[in-house]
Amino acid sequence: MTEHEAKQLVDKYLQGKATPDERKLIESWYNQLSQEKSLSEKEDFEHLSEELWQKTLVAAKLRSPKKKIFRYWPAAAVAACISIFILAGIHFVTGHKQMQLTRAYHHTLPSHEIVPGGNKAILILANGKQLSLTDEKEGLIVKEHDATINKTDSGQIKYTTSANNDQPLFNTLVTPRGGQYTVVLADGTKVTLNAASSLVYPTQFNGADREVELKGEGYFEVAHDPKKPFRVKSNGQTIEVLGTHFNVNCYNNEPYVKTTLLEGSIKLTSENNEVILKPGQQSRFDLNKKGSILTDEVNTDEVVAWKNGLFQFKASSIEEVMREAERWYNVDVTYTGKQPDIRISGSMSRKVSFSGFVKLLEFEGVKFSIKDHQVIITN
Repeated sequence: MTEHEAKQLVDKYLQGKATPDERKLIESWYNQLSQEKSLSEKEDFEHLSEELWQKTLVAAKLRSPKKKIFRYWPAAAVAACISIFILAGIHFVTGHKQMQLTRAYHHTLPSHEIVPGGNKAILILANGKQLSLTDEKEGLIVKEHDATINKTDSGQIKYTTSANNDQPLFNTLVTPRGGQYTVVLADGTKVTLNAASSLVYPTQFNGADREVELKGEGYFEVAHDPKKPFRVKSNGQTIEVLGTHFNVNCYNNEPYVKTTLLEGSIKLTSENNEVILKPGQQSRFDLNKKGSILTDEVNTDEVVAWKNGLFQFKASSIEEVMREAERWYNVDVTYTGKQPDIRISGSMSRKVSFSGFVKLLEFEGVKFSIKDHQVIITN
């Protein structure tokens, strides 16, 4: 087995695709390593991840123990978060003085692995008919009056119109928990929906403006049209743009509606408040204090990590982390006792299976009970 094959095997394990023999091999590597190293909270996790990976190669007889390689592993390079023995950028901020890596592997895999989400959505036509886009093949899906809807080879749906209808029809794109999808609207605007989201939009834009309604989270790449402002209504606020890229997170179970601008300029209004965002800024609209809009400078890569196939956390609470997990893995999370007092920073691949996801949290002693898609966290 080569070093490249070993890394592929680790990826396969985390995605729940390893055979029983392959799982035993990886677990034997980990068990051998986990007895050797404990971790103080002051140590550098990235350096430790490299050390453990090199030891893993030695344990697998893929490298001589005398050979040393000093190299920084970016989080995304090794499945972005390998929770067995490669921490790859994930670290925990707690009040505990010491963590033992042997805590990491106490979780019993569910009999049926919970797989990550994928390209899934339901399209609701103007007449109420529902189409599963997951099942549709590439090519023409349906025609609604003057609108033609096609599924592209990249798995998106795209609208084209042949004429202007004074009364355009409205469609709704809905992503379930465990799904995401991209639609190209009739004006060329591209919208990617995160899990558990929906977008209501006309099949063509004929009026003085372009208006859609979002629930959940969406990333917008708005086609420039100075004659027709593009508006997004989302949970009590309205966003107005001419052409730009921005992300909106407006889930009902999140405390804020967050709008993040990547390029261009957008105007947000809520009741009597109005805010102009510049690239790199994020607005927070407090759902409990209607009308209050705050702005901050943010790392936009972190905000749109979901669209790029990553979870990305920055000093996130266990609640924040598990809300994302609920949406992407289609699980229901409940807590018994006091919630674990940890803060999590780092990134991980959204392709990792749920068992791989929870193993990261088990490094800090978070205890999971999993049955089907019901998850109970105890402390």
